[in-house]
Amino acid sequence: MSFEDSIDFGPSSSVPPPNVSGDVVTPLLVGLYDAHRSYVKHDQHDDGFKEKLCAQMTDLLAVSTRISDKEMVTDLLVSLIKQSERDLKAALSERLSTLDNVPLRLLLQLVNDDISIARPVLQNSPVFNDLDLLYIIQSRDSSFWQVIAARNSLHENVVDALTDTRDVPTARVLVDNNTISFSNYAVSVLSEMAVSDSSLAEPLLMRPDVPQEIARKLYSYVGAELKAMMARKYKMASPEIVEAVEDVVSEFSGVPKEMGALLPTSAMMRAAEMFMQQGKLTTDLMLRTLKRGQMASFLAQFSVFVGLPVAVVVPMLQQRNGQGLAISARAHGLSKEEFMSIFMLTRKLAHEQGVVNAAHMTRAIEYFDRISPHLAKKILKRSQH
Repeated sequence: MSFEDSIDFGPSSSVPPPNVSGDVVTPLLVGLYDAHRSYVKHDQHDDGFKEKLCAQMTDLLAVSTRISDKEMVTDLLVSLIKQSERDLKAALSERLSTLDNVPLRLLLQLVNDDISIARPVLQNSPVFNDLDLLYIIQSRDSSFWQVIAARNSLHENVVDALTDTRDVPTARVLVDNNTISFSNYAVSVLSEMAVSDSSLAEPLLMRPDVPQEIARKLYSYVGAELKAMMARKYKMASPEIVEAVEDVVSEFSGVPKEMGALLPTSAMMRAAEMFMQQGKLTTDLMLRTLKRGQMASFLAQFSVFVGLPVAVVVPMLQQRNGQGLAISARAHGLSKEEFMSIFMLTRKLAHEQGVVNAAHMTRAIEYFDRISPHLAKKILKRSQH
């Protein structure tokens, strides 16, 4: 049955179809018929004809408020889609992708085509609910999963279903989608996949919803890959370079143990001294190191920065009221904001599980405000001898 037969306008396009209710729908149906005839008879790749036909379709959906009208219009549009050329279907998919009043079966007709046509409605249409998306995940392949994975604000059950496919291209799209959150189940599956695929491990590590223990496992994997790559590309790398890489990898992937595990290595101390000699050992550098969680490297840097042995720096940072840190900060010209940042980021050294005690913070700030830079330098000088 042709499109013209399916809407049964009769011998002349100027005669309205029988039994069509509504003064608004009837002329739009006639317009749709005329637009389709023009599209078929003329150049079907002319964007003007496609645009006119798409406009007629979306106008019909917009004005079809009664159930009987909407059902009839949907039947006609489904019939048209079945006969349409690829470029017309793609244009229609684009136009319908943002409308919230499109009948679901009309969208499913487009989704049942190939991904180049389905993509706009599948990625953007607000009509699809979770059950619709779960059905499409079950019935289609990776190219469709990847488009769904890029949708904004997917719910947890849909994200879990996508991770369950264990499809790496789909997983890559998921981990790059900043509008969604991962359940513990999804993180577990994705981390298993990431262990054998660095292109997935690296973006997964950047997400804030990845638990620390999983991040450490991934850092260990990425670090091993980095060391293997260096061994392949830089066979003559110096021992210092190898040691530096191993230190950094160890800091990120190592499980926190006793205080001794946080102490800097000799390579870290040499690196800090080199930064100092080159004029690069700044407060910004130390804060970046701390924020990345590299406590041992920070201890090396701060020790060299203030001119005190690590054995003195560690108990100083462990003081709950921050007196020693305040003296060092004042003596070396740190701002109050820099002092507060270091105080808060080193609380794990004070056995406070990284939690900042408000009373301790208040006393630390009071001490910083009270001591003068001149007095701080005198006290620090005595500690250096």
